[in-house]
Amino acid sequence: MRILAVDDEPLFLEVLDVALQDLGFTDMTPIYSAKEALRELESGKKVFDCILLDIRMPGMSGVELCRKIRAVPGYKRTPIMMITAMTDREFIDDAFAAGASDYLTKPLDTLELKARMTMVERLIVEQSRNVLLEQRSNLPFAPDDEDAIALDEVDFEFETPVTLLGFDRVIDYPALENYLKSLSAKESYTASVMAIAISNAPRLFEKASRVDFINMLYDVGVTVETVLKPAKALTAYAGSGIFVSALSEGREPDILQIEDQIKNRLKDFEQIYERDNLPSPMIAVGPAVRKSLFMRPDGPNMLRSAIAAAKAGTVPLPEETRRAAGL
Repeated sequence: MRILAVDDEPLFLEVLDVALQDLGFTDMTPIYSAKEALRELESGKKVFDCILLDIRMPGMSGVELCRKIRAVPGYKRTPIMMITAMTDREFIDDAFAAGASDYLTKPLDTLELKARMTMVERLIVEQSRNVLLEQRSNLPFAPDDEDAIALDEVDFEFETPVTLLGFDRVIDYPALENYLKSLSAKESYTASVMAIAISNAPRLFEKASRVDFINMLYDVGVTVETVLKPAKALTAYAGSGIFVSALSEGREPDILQIEDQIKNRLKDFEQIYERDNLPSPMIAVGPAVRKSLFMRPDGPNMLRSAIAAAKAGTVPLPEETRRAAGL
């Protein structure tokens, strides 16, 4: 694995290099400033598989650097791990919103570093397998660059947690898991997770082309992001027609109001679906899931519980309603 590590403290980078070598990662390039890191990436002299960034650096913070790296061709999905001694949620939230995949705290703990780097390896394997969609040239938000693939090559399973690009607060599903893991014990009790299910997604997947299905995901994604923006929610597409959103504020979200707002905004897209002879996406928002004494506070468990709760509330439509909706 080719690793780029950016930190303004040379001594820390030496310690990090030794720790990585002990774990079998022997190809680390140390960089001492954000601007130097950008020059290295933009030069293209060496392609990196993973990037480690210190959050607090003079001139340009790691969060700002993370956001700029995501704009460098070829680095939109590269795993980026933030390294920080801070526990301030504002910095961590901003880092994930800027495109971070995970984060690690100082001082370094060998077991934690090993676990995080193992996850990075898994992300690299999954993303190379799915290169799946950097994401067609004619789709909303999709850039025209060397990563775009031909329309007739777009294919994926219904369960695939497709990566959606171009959003401010819609991130990869593994990154959302890591974000929830980053919550402190106190914060995990105030956070909540809810799932937004596209109840007719199976039929849409069957009836629409893969490109049209992804276009539909973008429609729903931008709508969910807009509705939940005041709550500063982080959202990810989990596959199977389900989005999941994490809200860090303590108050209970008004699920019915959120569902109504999403449905009303999606009406703006109805003419597009009529033109394409496709049914409009039908939305059902599941109840908010919080940590309890009977639930482990890890991210995957909270997300699974929210998804299960949303699925339980998705009732099959009567046959006459399905026919009337073109299903």
